[in-house]
Amino acid sequence: MMTKTAATSLILALLCLAAPLGAATDRPLKSFPDAPLKEAPAGAEVLFVVSGDNRPTAQGAPMPPVLKTIFSEIGLIRPDFVIWTGDTVYGYCDSREELEQEYQAFAAAARPIAGTVPLFNAPGNHEIHSQQQGCAAPAEKLCPAPCSEDAFRGHFGQLYGSFDYAGAHFIALDTDVPGAADEISGEQLEWLKRDLESNKGARAIFVFTHTEFYSAPQIDASAGASHPGVANRWELQDLFRRYPVKAVFSGHEHIYYREPGAQHDGIDYFVAGGAGAPLYASPDRGGFSHYVVVRLAGDKVSYDVIEPGRLSLEPAPSAQNETKLWIVNSNDMEQPLPLRGIEIESPLKPARCEGLTATAAARKRDTWVPLDGVAIDNCAVKDGALRLHVKVPPLPQGSVLVTVRRNGNDGKPTS
Repeated sequence: MMTKTAATSLILALLCLAAPLGAATDRPLKSFPDAPLKEAPAGAEVLFVVSGDNRPTAQGAPMPPVLKTIFSEIGLIRPDFVIWTGDTVYGYCDSREELEQEYQAFAAAARPIAGTVPLFNAPGNHEIHSQQQGCAAPAEKLCPAPCSEDAFRGHFGQLYGSFDYAGAHFIALDTDVPGAADEISGEQLEWLKRDLESNKGARAIFVFTHTEFYSAPQIDASAGASHPGVANRWELQDLFRRYPVKAVFSGHEHIYYREPGAQHDGIDYFVAGGAGAPLYASPDRGGFSHYVVVRLAGDKVSYDVIEPGRLSLEPAPSAQNETKLWIVNSNDMEQPLPLRGIEIESPLKPARCEGLTATAAARKRDTWVPLDGVAIDNCAVKDGALRLHVKVPPLPQGSVLVTVRRNGNDGKPTS
């Protein structure tokens, strides 16, 4: 007969076998600014945004203005989450206090998604670094590794880790380990192997890093000389091709570039470092501000490169009983830009949710074309004002006029 101690040991052993090694929960990532990752059924459509490299031009300089524009537009799109490819701060020569001020400046720019859209980040060399050359302050005043690693963990959780969403798996890697920069090796590599194996049944796997796997051939020569790719990329690519890895997103180079998957066992390799740091090429060679909208539908993935400043929500002249707004999209895209709904603060009086309707129409030359699928799906009264969330359909290039009206007693819009 098995003793109680032996039975307990057997149960624990079976539980260990049942729990996948390196599963997403063993190195959880944290959103900064704080926002929950909502649950989604396996197989549901996944919509996420990729961007990175917003660091200021110099120590003490402000965040680039385009960063606020990017987050304002992400707030309109309302993706399931955002993946950032590092360099959220300047970092070098900073004291701990200065570094924290930069993290808070990043959070301030990201206010349009705070609390609603989680943002996960892979550390870059401006967040994690050991060398502090040419600094005016004494070494004991600076925040090199491990100080910068501790600061990163305080905001983004693990230096490398993973999470699951809707049956897909997402992996952040640290390419700036002090003493082993621009490579994935040692304990991190062993963890990566376990994590991939544990999630081999995922519908798709996406990897994000700071250092790029493939340098953009269009990059300025001066920038390219100081930006080597991941040193052991061949080893990693051989690992990735054994699993359902769809794409690898990186930054580091302030440029947009895509290595087509047809050349790499079906895996696309992106450089998406266009969130505001100084650009490394002219616009015609990929040197422009950008973010990437990624959609996973079934096992199919699509990518749209969006140039900020071309998506906006603007007020329109309104009558007393209505609120009108333009949604403007002048981007060049393969598919209509998905919007998860727009937030409207309406001055309609009285401030109550009953009797409201929402409609939308697109202007086609001299004709208004009504749009289906427009509805108010949330309404609240706060501080004497109406706050509405209006569901709208995906938006192609063009402009859409959204109208919220107060109905009369007969249920029809008042004139």
